Amino acid sequence: MQIKIEAESRRGLRVIEEIPDIPLCRIEGYNGIGKTAAIKLLRLCAGDQPFAEHAQDWRSFRDQLVRARVTVTGLREARSIEWILDPSEWPLEPRPLEERLGRISIDGKRVGHRAVLPLLSVHHIIAAETPLKVLSNRVEAFRRRISDWLEDPGEGRQHEVDFAIDEVQKLILQSGPSQLQTEMKAAEDNAKISGLLTAELSTQRHRMEILDRAAGVMDRLDQVRGQGPEMQEKLDRLKEELDELEKKTEKLDEQITQASSRQHLDEQAEREFANARKFLVRNDKALRQATSELERLTIAAGVEPDNDRLLATQRELARNLHELLERQPQVHAAPMLVSILEDLADRLSDAERHELGQTVLLEEDEGVPGRTVSYLRGAFLRQAAKLRERTPSGDAQQLAAEIDSVRSRIDAVVQTSAKLSEVEQAQVNFSRAEKRLREASESLPAQTAKTIDDLIRMRNELDQRSRLVQADHARLEHARELLGGGMTEDALAAELLRLCKQAEVNVARLRGRREQARSEIDQLTRSHVQAIQAAERTQRALEDRKSRIAQVVELLTQSDAYAWLREALPGIAELRRASPTQQATLLNDISARLEQARDKLQQQYAAIRGIGSALGRLYGELGNSSGTLTAPTYWDRTARVWLASEVESWFSDPLLREFLFEGAKDLRLDWRDMRVQWTARGEEMSRPLSGFSSGQQAFAYTHAQLAQLEREESRAANRLIALDEFNAFLDAERMRDLAAYLEERRLRQPHDQVVVISPLDKIPSMEGGGKEQQARINELTQRGYLTEAFAL
Repeated sequence: MQIKIEAESRRGLRVIEEIPDIPLCRIEGYNGIGKTAAIKLLRLCAGDQPFAEHAQDWRSFRDQLVRARVTVTGLREARSIEWILDPSEWPLEPRPLEERLGRISIDGKRVGHRAVLPLLSVHHIIAAETPLKVLSNRVEAFRRRISDWLEDPGEGRQHEVDFAIDEVQKLILQSGPSQLQTEMKAAEDNAKISGLLTAELSTQRHRMEILDRAAGVMDRLDQVRGQGPEMQEKLDRLKEELDELEKKTEKLDEQITQASSRQHLDEQAEREFANARKFLVRNDKALRQATSELERLTIAAGVEPDNDRLLATQRELARNLHELLERQPQVHAAPMLVSILEDLADRLSDAERHELGQTVLLEEDEGVPGRTVSYLRGAFLRQAAKLRERTPSGDAQQLAAEIDSVRSRIDAVVQTSAKLSEVEQAQVNFSRAEKRLREASESLPAQTAKTIDDLIRMRNELDQRSRLVQADHARLEHARELLGGGMTEDALAAELLRLCKQAEVNVARLRGRREQARSEIDQLTRSHVQAIQAAERTQRALEDRKSRIAQVVELLTQSDAYAWLREALPGIAELRRASPTQQATLLNDISARLEQARDKLQQQYAAIRGIGSALGRLYGELGNSSGTLTAPTYWDRTARVWLASEVESWFSDPLLREFLFEGAKDLRLDWRDMRVQWTARGEEMSRPLSGFSSGQQAFAYTHAQLAQLEREESRAANRLIALDEFNAFLDAERMRDLAAYLEERRLRQPHDQVVVISPLDKIPSMEGGGKEQQARINELTQRGYLTEAFAL
């Protein structure tokens, strides 16, 4: 690589201009000429921060360097890299510069700082830094990196991730997926209980209907046994009287017919008279039938056959029906109110679970004290319990029966009114028929007409008497029907036995068993209503739970706010295709995994803090050179074990082992006191890191650093390795060893460019020198340093 540096500086800062494209190069020059400054500047260009542990030196370097242009050519995987640097944009603290470094171009194209990392790296190995000092600096560097990360962005990031996880867990918790199975079981059980009670109540009501019918038959049987024979005797007498009147009427009709046929010679008058008589008979029959039906309806309606009375009765019944219908919602309101109160109590219970029990929900108003969430929930439950005692049972059934009775009576009154109009019309028709018969009789001879008139008058009297007897018979027959249901005593007794057998009850215990059954139905009705309410409530809760879970699933699978979660847990995509039960299980699993991740996050964060603290204590111990740590924590031991492994990796090279440890193969570092231990010639050897000579430490450190660079798996395509200040610590023999090692290493690592930096040992002389010596003198005079291939 060919490196050119154009730097403008002030207050004494100098930077050498060039590092030639020599694989193993030596730069020798006056002190202060800018050899080390150039390497540090190149480290900055390569993305490193060489002043990380030296804030004061960093501020001095930043202030003295005005601007600079650095160009590197002869690269692998690129032709050139150019940096144009403006130190005024650099931060005051020695942090990685990244995009604040300046303008960077690769092969003439503007790029970001990260594009340089895979192309170029710069490594600076300083012999003046002993292994112990290097270890201390590395420990402190790691400690600072951890401390900086914890401060920003570590702590903020930890809180951000913890908050994001907490938000998802709250979202899942609010939907309550863990309660879905319980609520499904409760809804299923309550629906089953409600169904069983519905079936049982239907059976009991059917049995109650049989018992009611049996009791009604028993009542009619008692009435028939007391009054039945007497009423039947009266009906028989009226029937005999009707039959006698019918016979007399038929005899009169026959006499009227004979009289008209015997005395009247006018066939036309005879036919007219015969037709008028038939017309009278028909209307008389219609009047009798209508009158009998009217009598039956007036008894059923409980009203006299008068239009004014019928209208007044109909209005009164309508008012009664309206009052009964207004009472009906009040009787049936209790279940609805119980359901409302229990729903409100459930909502308030949710608020209590979120620690809002003592929150004032209703503030004080006009002397009425404020009420908390917990107080209102208790009040609602107490009121629901009171209303539950008033759930519809026998009262509701009795009210329904009264409504049916009033409606039936209204219907009977309406029919009575219509039948009264029919009777009035029948009377008009009958009067018209009588008039027609009288007019027809006027066409007969006087004596015949007189005879027929007498017969007709007698017949009318019989008809009038027949109608009265017919009405009495109809009233009495209807009364008997009401009394015994139209059944005889034997028929009623047989029906009673049949109904009691069907109801599985003894006749003698019918009334008592009926009252007991009524009480059982009342209690069963209450239980049934409560079961229906419980089933509806649990079903609503279940549907609400499913809805909440579905909303959470929609958010987690679709919302951009939870894209990070879908990336972390790809299985979330299965939520939308899952059933509600599967969704609840998956949500519980996600919540559990998030809780594990949250715990792990806190543990990792605490571990990083522990490592930082341990590195700080280790740095202090290394600075005091005691190497001993009292009462070490887990992270103290971990930090020392890590450091020991780092040191052991330095000494893994065979050349180092031969040079420093007589070729020992069991080299190890005790992390407790930081002493190197090995076996040489069968004897256990031990020496602290600070116990090696400066030359030994310099050679070992340099060799270890170079060996470590060789072992790097991820490396830049081009590496510049600068070895600085070795002349002060290595004697001639060690320098020859180092030169031989570097030459041998160059063959193994042909893409590394190594620069050995040393102060000017002596000024070149022209004595015994030729053109080459003169060129070296000119270069030193012009630039203050010499560049050449490194060899001894």
